[in-house]
Amino acid sequence: MCHPRAKSMKLIVILIVLIFAAACSDQGTFSKDYLEREVTLGDRNYGYRVLLPKNYNPEKKASVMLYLHGSGSRGDDNYLQIEGFDVAVFDLKERFDFVIVLPQCKKDSFWAASDMADYAVAALDEAVREFNGDPDRLYLAGFSLGGYGTWQIAAAHPGKFAALVPVAGGVVGERPIKPDDRAAILPEVGRMLDSPEPYKAVANAIGQTPVWVFHGSSDDSVPVEFSRKMVQALTDAGSTKVKYTEYANEGHLIFGKAIREPGLLEWLAEQKRNNPK
Repeated sequence: MCHPRAKSMKLIVILIVLIFAAACSDQGTFSKDYLEREVTLGDRNYGYRVLLPKNYNPEKKASVMLYLHGSGSRGDDNYLQIEGFDVAVFDLKERFDFVIVLPQCKKDSFWAASDMADYAVAALDEAVREFNGDPDRLYLAGFSLGGYGTWQIAAAHPGKFAALVPVAGGVVGERPIKPDDRAAILPEVGRMLDSPEPYKAVANAIGQTPVWVFHGSSDDSVPVEFSRKMVQALTDAGSTKVKYTEYANEGHLIFGKAIREPGLLEWLAEQKRNNPK
């Protein structure tokens, strides 16, 4: 005969398992907020997602952010990139006043690879057309792998973006670029990285584009020196529109904190191409 306490514990375990299974299987709980879209480049179709602001008005020009995820969300399911993003921003979504475009980098690749960069920018451009986006108010943000992508894609498309938000990223990695990666990278980015002063080359390409950089001082995945060097390179290049927030004793996983940084959303709202601010 089963002891009442043992029976009660068994029921609790079953309940926990059922709740966990339901949570894992029900992607619709939050993914319904992220519209599924597809863009075609050459003979290949690429999926991406779009998050509309709560008060989206199709008759009104909208700011649009291209968000580049980190390495853990790579794949081809058009889902992992929104799962990680939503965990970080779930309680902020009602405050966003811009459309967000979320492409997904394929496995074993990176955002500055020519095909991934072209796809990400094409997804952004498609969303601008579909959702009445304002070409003068395009933002580019990314975390980790996406932080690298933010610097590199912005440098490859000077003047396209009104503001950049690279989080825990860099320009040049700690190890030499692999031959296969070197062959895949955007040609203009490859030339910058091969130059005697790659940080200077990227800073010169970015120019006066407003940038707010975030990094944790104890990041053991992407060294904080990478962001410090890039900020210094922008300053040396004459940029008057670079902001830098370094979180003391914080590690790599700071995107959720960065997106909540007081004043960030308001700062983004002020940015416009050729805006005197």
